[in-house]
Amino acid sequence: MTTNTVSLTPSREHGWRMGLANMLTKENAAWWRTRRWWIQCLIALSILNGCFALNMRDSESSLQQAGLNFLIVAAMAAPFVAMVVGQDSILGERHSGTASWVLSKPLRRPAFILAKLIANGLGLLTTWVVLPGGIAYLQFRAYGLDQLAISGYAAAMGLVYLNLLFYLTLALTLATLFNGRGPGLGIALLNFMIWLPFLAEPIMKYAPWLLKVMPWNLLLPFSANSPLAGYLILEVPLPTVTPIIATVLWCVLFVAVAIWRISREEF
Repeated sequence: MTTNTVSLTPSREHGWRMGLANMLTKENAAWWRTRRWWIQCLIALSILNGCFALNMRDSESSLQQAGLNFLIVAAMAAPFVAMVVGQDSILGERHSGTASWVLSKPLRRPAFILAKLIANGLGLLTTWVVLPGGIAYLQFRAYGLDQLAISGYAAAMGLVYLNLLFYLTLALTLATLFNGRGPGLGIALLNFMIWLPFLAEPIMKYAPWLLKVMPWNLLLPFSANSPLAGYLILEVPLPTVTPIIATVLWCVLFVAVAIWRISREEF
């Protein structure tokens, strides 16, 4: 078999799952058989764990403040990568014509979206949550926080991933609604940059209820509201679980809209 030969596996799935396995194999290969995975790992470690180490070198920085900064950096850096990856996975194929070719095969459109969500979700989970989160746990212990419970810390990392997943599914949905990167990325960034004072202050003044239905307070402190992930790390009861439930529902809604929209797309 030559290097240019493509190995095809007959699709035995039926219904909405038709072609899911083959598409998932293709999407996973884009992560794990290319340089993408280790480049993402290097970027994540440099940004997240590098910032943590730099904070601890500052004699005026406490371990608690360094941990809060780790969550804030994770809330800003990981979603941005997720938005870029999510948009490119759809728009790259639409603009190159690959999407129309792939969808002309035995592949249902829900499987097309789900394969991209699963593959990119697992790739980002490994490179931006599990690896930097595990090293950060070792950093916490190395700097003297020996009593840090792994269960509470793992739950906090779960919120880091849920926050990332919100922006990944949002980007996938916007990429099915708009044919260009500008509108979709602009809408996603507007939601993502809510921590900026000129956006955060009006929300806290006129619409504080948005904190209960959006993922912003999962990792970011707003006014007197500490991030929910901080409560989990310290093993303190959560003041509310509404933002967590709402974020899960948003992710489900975004995926449903993306499947609905791609099912009506003419290639």
